[in-house]
Amino acid sequence: MMKHNIFSEDVTVPEIVKEKAESAFFAIQTERMDITGHGIQKKRKGNRKRAGKTAWICVAAAACMALVIVTEFWTGHTNEVREGDTIRTALHQIDKMFTLQVKAEEAEDLLLLTEGEPVPVTIRDSKAGSWVFGANDLEGGILNYCINIPPIICEGSQIESITYSVNNGVFQIVQPENEESIIVDGQRADDAFHIGSIGGDYDEERDGMPSRPFETVYYQSITLDYDRQSGEYTWINLCKERDQSEEIIQLLWGEDVTIEAYNRGIQKMLDSTALTCTVNYTDHTSQSVDIKVDSHVMTRREAGETLDPGMDPRDLDEKTAVITFELQPQTDN
Repeated sequence: MMKHNIFSEDVTVPEIVKEKAESAFFAIQTERMDITGHGIQKKRKGNRKRAGKTAWICVAAAACMALVIVTEFWTGHTNEVREGDTIRTALHQIDKMFTLQVKAEEAEDLLLLTEGEPVPVTIRDSKAGSWVFGANDLEGGILNYCINIPPIICEGSQIESITYSVNNGVFQIVQPENEESIIVDGQRADDAFHIGSIGGDYDEERDGMPSRPFETVYYQSITLDYDRQSGEYTWINLCKERDQSEEIIQLLWGEDVTIEAYNRGIQKMLDSTALTCTVNYTDHTSQSVDIKVDSHVMTRREAGETLDPGMDPRDLDEKTAVITFELQPQTDN
């Protein structure tokens, strides 16, 4: 079947969106649908008086897709609909698209998560973008880590909530103890961990005291309301304690460790860890996408680091190992 490209050559759009959108619009063209006063019906063969309305449908649908492209580079997929309802399928396909974006440090813009483009966690807001690794000792084999997850914002239409789960480790939530949590639902996890913690707002101006009491709770999965996906005083971290990690410990803290060895150590430590983001719609359908947690070697400048006072600008060209988040191909629920 010939592929009809509805996208201009200078627009970068995720492949999954191209394939689904082009398929939908090709189906509209080949189905030869028509609008009547009682709904959408198939056009009778030989009837040419209503050809203009068929063209109008294609133009309207294409305009909707153009709006999507202009707004953002979208990811997502569709739900099954009744056979023959091709136009509704295409419009539904456009409607059920969403973006996942990461808040960047001291910037109003959000950084889009896309396939094939790892996002370093050092691109962050003022309270995020850090991690803590620990071990019992260099000769032991018990390793633990705590990685702050930068604020991820999901945007789309008819979305009720967003659920995050993890295939490897648990979520550590540091939040105000006596205030309403941004976690509206979730699966609690065992909290018997010997790991570091990231969170709280301890400040020298308050003599090292927090502004409010904080608590630390652990979840296997968490659900956030669409209208409240982050909180000023809430930290969401990914953590795990693992044994038999002698090789990883040597890669991270052994003698004469190189950046490349350190990076391999982090990758082995994470061991194909992925966050699953499930978007829950108001019509009780859902879509899921995985976000791979990995490590890459890049310059400090590429990682989004900024110069502290007195630093040499050339320091930003140094290589470093950075934990990254990368969108994976989508899957239907």
